Amino acid sequence: MGRTALFLRARFACTDDEVLRAERKLLPHHVHPGIDPARAGNICDLLQSQLSLSEPELKKVVLRHPAVLNYSYEATIVPSLAALQSRLSLSEPELKKMVLKLPSVLSCSYEANLAPSLAALQSRLSLSEPELKKVVLRLPSVLSFSYEANIAPSLAALQSRLSLSEPELKKVVLGIPPVLGCSFESNIGPTLAFMETAFRLAPDELRERVVATPALLSLSLDRRYHPRVALASAPGVVVARETLRPAAMYTDPNFMVWLRKREQLGLADGNGRPCACCLSSSVQVVCTTGAGDMRCTEERGQPRRVGVNPIYSG
Repeated sequence: MGRTALFLRARFACTDDEVLRAERKLLPHHVHPGIDPARAGNICDLLQSQLSLSEPELKKVVLRHPAVLNYSYEATIVPSLAALQSRLSLSEPELKKMVLKLPSVLSCSYEANLAPSLAALQSRLSLSEPELKKVVLRLPSVLSFSYEANIAPSLAALQSRLSLSEPELKKVVLGIPPVLGCSFESNIGPTLAFMETAFRLAPDELRERVVATPALLSLSLDRRYHPRVALASAPGVVVARETLRPAAMYTDPNFMVWLRKREQLGLADGNGRPCACCLSSSVQVVCTTGAGDMRCTEERGQPRRVGVNPIYSG
């Protein structure tokens, strides 16, 4: 058993699997003989004291970034943490939170990596100091991104796709900072295309919806949009723009309540099926025929409230 395994077992009571994963993150044993237990123990004690880490929190940091056990605490870790804390005006709890979310920040050179990336992001979006801090706290991994290779292309693609102005682009990023870590081709692009098609949104409407509610970009197509659109659909029903907010933003229980309300309102098209254009939790249904039949008409593009059966059974 190597020195790394012995230290991890003794200090953190690590399992075989945890030790194996940590060792794989270090250089191969024939190149790197492992850590110095005395030095590693000292680094753990100093780091735990500086960041007020519990033993489980310290273990989390070490297992996610075991290379920290080989650093010089005074020459590497202390200067990096001090510079980052000063640059973003981080409180002690905020600094701790950032390290727990991104332990690799302990090994980043502030001058060579962090400072240039922060400056480029701040300049691109015209962020104030508090706004830059907000973005980094919401998405600490942004510190590990390459601005030129990752952030700049994603911002350009999003801005071009939605024809966003500079203030609108800034508002979207501040509303949902994790958008900086999403691949436009794999995530954001397909989400926008689905929203545009499924909810019958014109380009201007799509832009307005995203700017008003940036969180729309963070929702999964497979886990949120696809299943809910399927539930909201029925033969003869067109899922319209009014369905977007319930389908995207409601919790599961509230979405099911919304579906039931829709059925109870019974607003329908000429074939007796619920008409998506008329559905809203604020609609008051009034029987206009005396027979409770389900008809829907539009006058100058505005749906008319009509009387319906209390429950739509299909």
